[in-house]
Amino acid sequence: MKPLVYHIICGPHWVKTVPLAGEYLCKFAESRGIKVKLIDLNSILYTTLGNPHQWLRLDEEFEQTLFEHTIRGPQKEVLHDFFTGLAQADVIAFSLYRRNQIFTLSFIEELIYAYPQKKIVIGGPHTRWMELQKKQFDPRFSWVIGEGEKPLLKVIESSGPVTVRFDELDDLDEIPFLDFSQYDLSLYSPVLPLFSSRGCIRNCVFCTERLLTRTFRQHSPGYMADQIELLHKKYNTRVFSFQDSLINADIGWLESFCRRLSDKKIDIIWEAQGIVRNDFDVSLGKLLKESGCYNLFIGLESAADDTLGRMNKGFTQRDAHAFFSKLHKARLNYEISLIVGFPGETESQFLETYEFIRNHKELIPKIAQVNPYVDYFRDDLVPSDTGGDRVRKLIEMFKTEKIRYTKSFINNLVYL
Repeated sequence: MKPLVYHIICGPHWVKTVPLAGEYLCKFAESRGIKVKLIDLNSILYTTLGNPHQWLRLDEEFEQTLFEHTIRGPQKEVLHDFFTGLAQADVIAFSLYRRNQIFTLSFIEELIYAYPQKKIVIGGPHTRWMELQKKQFDPRFSWVIGEGEKPLLKVIESSGPVTVRFDELDDLDEIPFLDFSQYDLSLYSPVLPLFSSRGCIRNCVFCTERLLTRTFRQHSPGYMADQIELLHKKYNTRVFSFQDSLINADIGWLESFCRRLSDKKIDIIWEAQGIVRNDFDVSLGKLLKESGCYNLFIGLESAADDTLGRMNKGFTQRDAHAFFSKLHKARLNYEISLIVGFPGETESQFLETYEFIRNHKELIPKIAQVNPYVDYFRDDLVPSDTGGDRVRKLIEMFKTEKIRYTKSFINNLVYL
């Protein structure tokens, strides 16, 4: 008899879009005859607690006290119902993130007190951070480092707890199409998220995502176009958001995907992240727009060549200007992110970025994100005084020069 697997995401975590981790695990496991039940406890509690603002920004005290507040407060019946429902599960899987680690691990302790024989598996990005920090993995549980589809099968087949590291799919098209049928989509925004790839072709030194995979892989262009068409027909959804690190890792792939999507003539729009590339031309930008791309998120981070070099960004200020000019000529909307106070960034290098933005405000449609540099391998996420001061200087300039920026994504990656 095949086991029943429950996958749970605890809070606080991102609540705007339906979670992807469990959906991918579910579809892959079901293709192997394994039933998976998905529970987004994060969104349920977010709704139950009255949509507190703390859910959407880093708030250390909120993260540390959420579980106790929930299990001891008026919402305790919600958790009680969950514990009762988990009696039938053979395997219970959790996705661990930095923000939800305290709630998740506290929830697991309550769970094993009630069901000491349950097989527990913990995956998610934070397990990689724990490994790099040489944190001790609790031997009572199974642990997954990296993506979870193949490791989940190993956990199910194991007679006891195991730790599985970077057991990656070679062909992402092995995963059947997502359909989000287990989620109440009314709890989220109308935007449906997707991954077109895993990993990244760049190796920016500040980015933790580069540590979560061993190899870069993409779904085929046809798979992605067909996936979007299926979801559009099923839910009449128009807006899609790619959550992977970059959409333009392979120019040939991107051109093929956009043409396939355009040929379907479906009324959809989509956004994605991208990198600065010298081989991206205006005609490709126009093709993206024709296929429904309404926005690209580009990680500029700095406009000083010395800083870009230390970041290992893979481009120069001149490259960035040329790339942005092509997007502008293609009338393709985009927005950029900035990191200030990177180790070794001098005041003059910061001013290069400052002046680049100010002098090209007609070229850059919007600043999406500004954060001081923080070391994600520390237990705290506290910016340096220099970084915080430089963020303030940029915001003052944006206001003076009437440069558009997203207020909620200023200092959103640090504890203030």
